[in-house]
Amino acid sequence: MAKRARTSKVNESVAIPISFARRRLFELAEDVLTYRSDRVALSHKDYDEQLVLVRASDLAKLDADLAALRKRVGGEPFSLRGIATLTVDAEDVLKDTRKLQDALWRAKLESFRSDDVESDD
Repeated sequence: MAKRARTSKVNESVAIPISFARRRLFELAEDVLTYRSDRVALSHKDYDEQLVLVRASDLAKLDADLAALRKRVGGEPFSLRGIATLTVDAEDVLKDTRKLQDALWRAKLESFRSDDVESDD
């Protein structure tokens, strides 16, 4: 098993330089295939982005999960900004909503009080 420095996060390895990984490719692949590591992160000195060595079955599962999520959500995300227009003053809507919520709260509070009175009997 290749020695890797650890980060402060649990089970997360510091990326291994690709020059080291090239010399130890079979060892790193064996670590992943035998479940000693879930993944091996690789870095390249000329790029900020990292590469990851993972099991093909894990990647296939992630792809399937992503496809199912996209299907359930409905494709690409869209912005809600600008799809609706208020025809009344927003403060009026909020005032009515707050009045309704206050009435519901008072009814709930009263039901608690009546439950306490019944339990004392």
